[in-house]
Amino acid sequence: MLILAALMLGACQAAEPLKLPENAEIDAAAAGALAVDALSAQIAERHDRYAIYYTPEEYAELFRSVSGSYSGIGVYIYPDEAGRAMVYGVMKGGPAYEAGVLPGDVFLRLNGDDLSSLTYDEVADSLLGFVAGTQLELTFLRPDDGEVVIKLKTAKVEIPTVESVMLDDEVGLIKISSFNMTTGEQFTTAYNDLAEQGMQGLILDLRDNGGGEINSALQVCNYFVPDGEPMMYITDSDGVYYYTSNRAATDLPVVILQNGHTASASEVVIGAAHDCGMATLIGETTYGKGIVQDLQQLDSGAGLRFTSAKYSTAHKNDIHGVGIVPDIVFPMPEDADNLAAYTMEPEQDTQLAKAVAVLAEKMVAKSNENQTN
Repeated sequence: MLILAALMLGACQAAEPLKLPENAEIDAAAAGALAVDALSAQIAERHDRYAIYYTPEEYAELFRSVSGSYSGIGVYIYPDEAGRAMVYGVMKGGPAYEAGVLPGDVFLRLNGDDLSSLTYDEVADSLLGFVAGTQLELTFLRPDDGEVVIKLKTAKVEIPTVESVMLDDEVGLIKISSFNMTTGEQFTTAYNDLAEQGMQGLILDLRDNGGGEINSALQVCNYFVPDGEPMMYITDSDGVYYYTSNRAATDLPVVILQNGHTASASEVVIGAAHDCGMATLIGETTYGKGIVQDLQQLDSGAGLRFTSAKYSTAHKNDIHGVGIVPDIVFPMPEDADNLAAYTMEPEQDTQLAKAVAVLAEKMVAKSNENQTN
């Protein structure tokens, strides 16, 4: 951090000295922290187009999302048509789920304090900061039922990033929305669950997945790269090194869905699976973010995200600024461009339908190969 600070000081232009009124009182610690923040933000903006400065509040929220868990009640909050904070999703197994909170419930009060005049962001913030085990009393307005009072205790809530389902008796679908510190474990659970249900082919949906925690992405890569083979290469100030798979790859036919919002850690998975010949790619060219970033918390509680290295795929392909072109280019219809892949109804999802058809052909080919052998 001292080296970084020296670099920042050398890179910043001289500024006019700050003039304060006589007898002005300042908090020296706070002023020093703000100065470091300002320098950090300036060096980031000048030398790293992907660097981001976070306020203390933003950094805390980012860390919660990356860590994969937080202490809370386990709900997704979004404004309803009137702008009120409404529950639009409940995390299965969380305190709210167990206590009977339902999608559509509108927040009215928390421990007797009025919430109805707050924005949905403010309501979400009011539910954070409680240690696990804290007793809360929530009052909701429920359609058709009026006011509903629910008592529950906060708990450690795992943030789900993986969804899975059997599309039929043989085809499994795993959707990864982002990569946090628990995504690798979630993927393993989902994969094993589908395997127990008789999965014979897998569709991995990485559309709109902007990346995240790299170690979880590598855990997923293990399923698509033969044991001991390289999964990705890293180039940083110390040189070049690589990560290898530590388990046997799946023997199932695999199709991966991707689009222009598929980036970073998602591209690590796609690059590894495709370079090793383990997957057919369908959709659109990925974003092309071939860099590794670190998070650094500053003394003020604020934080920086900055580029620390570049990566290339298992076959040393540099995808930065280029992306990964699918084997089968299959864009969504123009009238569906405004629909995120994770919110549209299955019958609208023409890319998924194409993936099912291609996977069926791969499964038949594998079956014929097994019979020949």
